[in-house]
Amino acid sequence: MAKFANMNFHYQRYPFDYFLDSTVRLGMQAVELWGGAPHVYVDDASHEDILSMRREMKRRDLELVCFTPEQCIYPINLSAKDDTLRRRSIEYFKTCIGVTNTLETSLMLVTVGYGFYNEPAEEAWARGLESLQILAKEAEEQGVVLALEPMSKMGSNLITDLKTLKRMYAEVNSPALKVLMDTIPMTLGGDSIEAYGEAFGNDLAHIHFLDGDGKTSAHLGWGMGVFPLESFAESLAAIGYDKYLTLELIGPQYNWEPEQFTRSSLDRLSEVFGTITAR
Repeated sequence: MAKFANMNFHYQRYPFDYFLDSTVRLGMQAVELWGGAPHVYVDDASHEDILSMRREMKRRDLELVCFTPEQCIYPINLSAKDDTLRRRSIEYFKTCIGVTNTLETSLMLVTVGYGFYNEPAEEAWARGLESLQILAKEAEEQGVVLALEPMSKMGSNLITDLKTLKRMYAEVNSPALKVLMDTIPMTLGGDSIEAYGEAFGNDLAHIHFLDGDGKTSAHLGWGMGVFPLESFAESLAAIGYDKYLTLELIGPQYNWEPEQFTRSSLDRLSEVFGTITAR
């Protein structure tokens, strides 16, 4: 049975408890926690806040499969040329590693950011590599695994496809660094689920599983795009992937009725995967 996790990004206009209760109503048993306001922005959250969130998830028997700190917008960028910005970004992620530990999950998503588009790409690459090596050492010491996610070329000029992801993964060379596949940059980069499985094996630690339009970075609910769900399901089976698939719906169209759109995605997924809820 395929395992799907709900994510709170498209629930950001509702309280955190509403997201958890909605996940239970949907029959799902796992969540991925986006670390952004108003739910849990780590620079504003106290230790007791984090412990309370952990208790609320456990009270509902929800498994936390990944902590995903907000990192795709200013002022977080591990490859920034400005030393102050880059140092602040590193310290921010170190704090996030500690939060991941407190939440009692072992996986935390990280992206490398981007460099200036008019500077030599290798200069930004070197800065991102150094930042990730620092964070991988911190993660290893705290028993946390970093899941490195590529972005589309609309969001980065560094890790945007399987080739660049493989290179950074190899150069960091840490047991605390694994990889995350998102079906949007995977498709836009011209890659495949089988290629990811062949490249990383069990180090493919997590997947964001979305429909898309094949042209932009839109993270769509299933049935709202053009991705070949049946083919994707066959590919997941072919590589033996048995971890969670997160529904990371992104877009203002989902914010009004997040539960409705999640349910619609689950309905479409059940047509291909069969029974996908366990409650």
